Amino acid sequence: MSAARPPAAPAAPAASARIAGAATLENRFLLSSVAFLRVKQLVSGARPRLEPERHKATHLALLEVLADTVSWSVEAPRVPAKAVPAQG
Repeated sequence: MSAARPPAAPAAPAASARIAGAATLENRFLLSSVAFLRVKQLVSGARPRLEPERHKATHLALLEVLADTVSWSVEAPRVPAKAVPAQG
């Protein structure tokens, strides 16, 4: 007798599709950077923008960023000015 195989599970969606707010962030590194800065604010005493519900600061910060309750922006990289040789 051959054992019946269970039906194949559907393919898992891409990570960005599983995270609701990921569409607003360009990549996971930007997401982690924004969440990290929010964690520093929460640990320093900032009021949570979502109900804490026993979440630690790191998880709460990530949830806040994904819920788009935290404003953020990306600045253009700074280009160092050319050094002017001293005359004299």
